[in-house]
Amino acid sequence: AFMSRTGMTHQQVQDVFDGCLSRKHSRGIRPRKIVEPELAYGCDTIAGAVLRAWHKLPRYLDSSMRPIPLRMTGRSPSITSLIRSQNRLVDVQQVVRAMRNAGLLKRSNRSGYLPAKDLATIEALDPLSVDHIAKTIMRLVETASRNVTVSRRKLSLIERYAHVPNLSTTEARAFAAFSRAQGQACLDSIEDWLEARQVASGSKRNTRKRGVNAGVHIFAYLGERAGARVPPSRRERKG
Repeated sequence: AFMSRTGMTHQQVQDVFDGCLSRKHSRGIRPRKIVEPELAYGCDTIAGAVLRAWHKLPRYLDSSMRPIPLRMTGRSPSITSLIRSQNRLVDVQQVVRAMRNAGLLKRSNRSGYLPAKDLATIEALDPLSVDHIAKTIMRLVETASRNVTVSRRKLSLIERYAHVPNLSTTEARAFAAFSRAQGQACLDSIEDWLEARQVASGSKRNTRKRGVNAGVHIFAYLGERAGARVPPSRRERKG
């Protein structure tokens, strides 16, 4: 259901499951024809990479270090060329459509667009967010499975959580702000480390140097008691 909501066709969904079963029964030998979810759609990952590049790379910044307007198509600099520079295997039009539907792009002038946000954050249950949610669950399960599998060849990855059963409801907003700030600082540091160690993208013929997906997911959770309500902020009480 998640895959269908992301826009994948019935055949693509079937190919993904067939590929997983083939890998399971072939002792890790990768079948030739597999439609990976991240390559079949991949919008959550690519959208985030596009926004980061748009805010970091000099060619996409003005003299004040702010993102410059980009035309939708055509030679670089353009949005489609920026997407291809991040991953040449994705469906560019699908990524563009998902970013526009998710409100990540805003029109700057008649022919140009600007990023509406610094990050690809989830605010609605659209195909982009469904794709992100599905991959978050998938990666969590993969990490947990990896960590409980006894094998010297597999690296153990961090999978931890901090929890208390009785946080005061008056601290809910403070917890949200604190965890958001701490989580973003952690992600910024990890992201810089990862980006400095990416495999350089070569030509289509150069398939020897292929990297692996690597990253960290961070999310906070806040339980709710029946009928419980988060206290309004001071501004809301004054208003």
